[in-house]
Amino acid sequence: MRIPKLQVLAEAGVVRAVGVSYAADASGWTVHVAYASRTGERREVLERQRGGVRVFATLDAVARNLAGLGLPAFQVDATGLTETGEEPP
Repeated sequence: MRIPKLQVLAEAGVVRAVGVSYAADASGWTVHVAYASRTGERREVLERQRGGVRVFATLDAVARNLAGLGLPAFQVDATGLTETGEEPP
């Protein structure tokens, strides 16, 4: 899903959960959204405008983007990060 769709879902109040996880292979953070649909709950990953998974460089960037859409709360899975914030060897 892309940002405009997420914005519509957030405004409609159907977003159930937002999760952010560290993608070691991409060295950044990805966003996963669960929302209510007519056929039940759906889960999608946030995508770039031109396709592919959107990867944020920092958790702060994720927080600013989601808060701007009216989604200030989310769960974080930092599996794969070291204490220095770098990808493990």
